[in-house]
Amino acid sequence: MQLDDLRQDWLNPTEWTAPINSGQLEKLLASRPGLVEKMRRSVRWEIALTAVVVLALPFALLLVNELIYKIYDLLMVFLSLGLLFFYYRMMAMLNQMRLVEGNVRGHLQRLAAGLRAMLRFYYRLTLAMGPLVLVLNFCYYLGKELARPGPFRWQMLAIVGGLLLVMGALLQVLAVYATRWYLQRLYGQHLDRLEANLRELGDETPAPQP
Repeated sequence: MQLDDLRQDWLNPTEWTAPINSGQLEKLLASRPGLVEKMRRSVRWEIALTAVVVLALPFALLLVNELIYKIYDLLMVFLSLGLLFFYYRMMAMLNQMRLVEGNVRGHLQRLAAGLRAMLRFYYRLTLAMGPLVLVLNFCYYLGKELARPGPFRWQMLAIVGGLLLVMGALLQVLAVYATRWYLQRLYGQHLDRLEANLRELGDETPAPQP
């Protein structure tokens, strides 16, 4: 969302009239692609990608025979469906930024805080998938070992567990940096600018002229 024009109107005491209304804000938002529109494009892109994954996963389930891959497939189906609902909620919140309720600054600040909370949830959910996959893999190998005839191979299970732990730790570190970069690229940088502009408006807005 571009707030430069809005900021100039608010900070110029000679042109102060009244708080901006919904029609004026809609005209401002439609004048050129801004921060909110960039985030809305990112959400639409993610919705399309996730929808493709949801449609493709049932076919992938028919092609795999290993139980662990079937579990992964079902896990991805439920995760993707949950993400579609998450993206729907995010798009609804971004759409609310195009409507003014009360004062513009307070309205947008509340929605920006809501978006921050949603992005934190997104980040934590992504990082939680690593340990979950690690546990699933270990349980799969444990089940195979228990089902195998013969004595239980504790040493083999310890080696597999150690390898999974090391690989999981490396992938988790990579996931932390990759997820931060991804969310900052798609949403964070635009939300940072929006919040900075809102703070600037709040600090420098003059009192209305009599």
